[in-house]
Amino acid sequence: MVRKRHHTGGSMGKRVVYITPHRNLAVEVMKMYLKHGDEAWIERDIDPTGAVLFVVYIFPG
Repeated sequence: MVRKRHHTGGSMGKRVVYITPHRNLAVEVMKMYLKHGDEAWIERDIDPTGAVLFVVYIFPG
């Protein structure tokens, strides 16, 4: 008996690709992903120590 393999076609949903305290660096990373055709955006977050972090998310397309 042959068992069928389950294939989901990749991950679904948004994915964190970069975390940095520098906004300009986050913008450059976002531009790189936009250039490749992925939907990308930046969110500002504050970690438990109070430092500001910029998180780059992508939604692979």
